[in-house]
Amino acid sequence: MIDQPRTLHARVDQPIWVGIDPSHDELPRPPLTRPRVVRIALRLVDEHGLPALTMRALATELQVTPMALYNHVRDKDELIDLMVDLMLSEVELSTITGDWASQLRALGCSIHHVLTAHPGLARIYSSHVRIGPHGLRIMERGLELLLRAGLAAPEAADTFFALFTYTAGYHQMGRVDPRDYSALPPEQIPALTTITTPLSGGVDQHGRFEYGFDTLLTGLHTTHSSPRRHRPPPIP
Repeated sequence: MIDQPRTLHARVDQPIWVGIDPSHDELPRPPLTRPRVVRIALRLVDEHGLPALTMRALATELQVTPMALYNHVRDKDELIDLMVDLMLSEVELSTITGDWASQLRALGCSIHHVLTAHPGLARIYSSHVRIGPHGLRIMERGLELLLRAGLAAPEAADTFFALFTYTAGYHQMGRVDPRDYSALPPEQIPALTTITTPLSGGVDQHGRFEYGFDTLLTGLHTTHSSPRRHRPPPIP
């Protein structure tokens, strides 16, 4: 067998020598852009919670000065609006098989799962944030399904708000701590004492969200199939 030339091995195994110029020590940082600022901010909140989000902390994460952030976002409020809309981009909007109620249930459950994955933003989702393009697509999808079901425009609006406030409001609830029951003696709260264990799971209890959403959908079926209900006059 003929040996391969040693020069070939020398090329393959040749070390990469370290130069004297320290500017070559680090890879260049990716450019600071508005999408990158928002994505890193969302990751920061997911890992450490919303209170950890400050412009200084975000700048440290991005390895820039705090003032550099203001070239891409007006202030923290705008940043949160952008983060919430980015979060909502994860909601599944594609059409599935089944009737309109099945598709509406899938939409509601997808929103719930996204809010569960981002608890730091779920608490403010239904408060002061502005509606962005992904939020508008969710509204459009929900209202489209309700109108397709044959609901009149006022009923579709009422139903949408009922389902939305349940879904978003579900994530405003905290965990039930049985230690709080000590504020009253057990004989004064017998029903509460009896179901302490089921209550202790709070909003994290498996299937609890779906139970409530399905109950609302069942009520919707009943209301929609019954004679047209009388709408109360608006409150002056």
